[in-house]
Amino acid sequence: MLGLLNYIGRFRRALGFYIANSVMMHFAPYVVRHYYLRTVCGITIGHKSSIAQRCFITGSKIVIGSNSVINRYVYLDGRVQLYIGNNVNVSHYTLIHTLTHDPQNRDFICLEKPVAIMDHAWIGARAIILPGVTIGEGAVVGAGAVVSRDVAPYTIVAGNPAVVVGKRSRDIAYRSSYFPFFDTDIQ
Repeated sequence: MLGLLNYIGRFRRALGFYIANSVMMHFAPYVVRHYYLRTVCGITIGHKSSIAQRCFITGSKIVIGSNSVINRYVYLDGRVQLYIGNNVNVSHYTLIHTLTHDPQNRDFICLEKPVAIMDHAWIGARAIILPGVTIGEGAVVGAGAVVSRDVAPYTIVAGNPAVVVGKRSRDIAYRSSYFPFFDTDIQ
């Protein structure tokens, strides 16, 4: 009986995320989409943050601060803790992973490694953030970068693997706000 109850619980959870990714992330307006993600999927979404249409979300261990922007087609892996701070901008097609496998383990076991993206970080389009990485406050990850190591605050990284290419000014005061109509870039 316990096995059946466990199966039913996992099925309901999977169904909730299936509806989120197949319906809510494609058709629902922000207020409905965010309400569903908060109440059914258990995700924390801060004040004036936006998760655009067509993102793919898995797992409820996601915390997004205030005034942060998650653009279209972003993959958020919240099966392990994923923290996104305040005024963070995650550009389209970014992949953020919190799970990986041990290639040397004969059973191919999962390795759980939380990811943190701190306040005022900017993640460029098509970047890949690998498990266990912390992106420091005000850091910039260039488009297409593959980040496998922590990025220091106010550092700019680019490439595969990502390497330091510059420093960012510490004089940052903006508050992100991006709520385009439908699946467009028109606000």
